[in-house]
Amino acid sequence: MSQIKLCRADEVMEGEPYQAVVTGHKPFAVFKLGEEIFVTQDECTHATASLSLEGSQEGNHIICSWHEACFDIRTGLGISGPCEKPLQAFAVTLADGDVWIEA
Repeated sequence: MSQIKLCRADEVMEGEPYQAVVTGHKPFAVFKLGEEIFVTQDECTHATASLSLEGSQEGNHIICSWHEACFDIRTGLGISGPCEKPLQAFAVTLADGDVWIEA
């Protein structure tokens, strides 16, 4: 595993999922809740929809627009809908205004 820089923290707005694209990796979904940043895989585990581009954030949940699968953005756990498995959630580190994960 290695540290991966995803984006600047100030690029992520509360309630507006952000897609971080890093060469050599599938896209990541970045979320802001209050002062905290959370990161999950961007692709819904039920279908191939992008959660950051097509999903809607409602509090600490991200809802896939395709079939309404709902996940907790803090843990990746499926809450409702046709969730087949949880999202991969990543530990986040903030350093010098940047969002980093271990992956």
